Amino acid sequence: MTKRYVSKHYWAIKLLPSLVILSCFLIVNIVFATTPKGPTEPTSPLNTISNGTRATTSPKGPPRPTRPRSSTDNGHRGGCSSVKEALTILNPIYGKTVSTRPVFSWFVPETESYPMRLYLYEYNGKGKGEEILDKIPLQSKLGIMNYTFPQEKVALSVGKRYIWQIVLRCDTNNRKKNVIAEAIFEVVDIPASLKSQLKQAKTKQERSELYAQFGFWYDALAEISNDSINAEFQLSLLERIKQSEMNSANALGGRNKKDLEEQAAKLGFVINAEKARQK
Repeated sequence: MTKRYVSKHYWAIKLLPSLVILSCFLIVNIVFATTPKGPTEPTSPLNTISNGTRATTSPKGPPRPTRPRSSTDNGHRGGCSSVKEALTILNPIYGKTVSTRPVFSWFVPETESYPMRLYLYEYNGKGKGEEILDKIPLQSKLGIMNYTFPQEKVALSVGKRYIWQIVLRCDTNNRKKNVIAEAIFEVVDIPASLKSQLKQAKTKQERSELYAQFGFWYDALAEISNDSINAEFQLSLLERIKQSEMNSANALGGRNKKDLEEQAAKLGFVINAEKARQK
């Protein structure tokens, strides 16, 4: 009896590790067989940006950029008062530029002047990365405003993406009342054909038109920023940017589509407001 018992006990101990290994193997196979595939990277407007007549494409773009917030601001979108228009970035919300020192453009709907802050960050694939410009102090004024990337700062890098924000401080004692508008852009090399055509251009409007034809709206607006002579042409550019955002929205779905549609609607408000002011 003792001998049989020892024998059974001996073989049980010998077989136990093999049974454990076999069980683990079966569990792993079941998990891999039943786990659904992970989400694929959504299409980003940065992958294909159309201007209605031609499209410029880039290598694989990031997933839909998160709408970043600064660590000190918890803002909303709209205006300080009950005006219909909203604080609006005039560049595409997912755009490109050939300038390493771009011009940022936005529209202020408020007749009353408020403190403003401009921020610029490197885009790290998930949102805000390295801070490039921090709390650039500005004072708002009704209508279109521009800010040129400063010469004393190190130029932006070709091939990198950036996030910029403009913050309207409606109440300096209450950050929750800040109004925020923001966009993401990529710095790219200038196409050789565009470069050669720009050399032949004789006026700012001609240069602006060439940039627009290639879908470089930052550069198109920069050429005529603060230029009252080209005010009517500037509105025509905004119309085309609006149409570009709508075209991109129609090619997409989900939250990207909503962002672009909202931007197109805001640009429509800006165009109407500026037309009324110019009468």
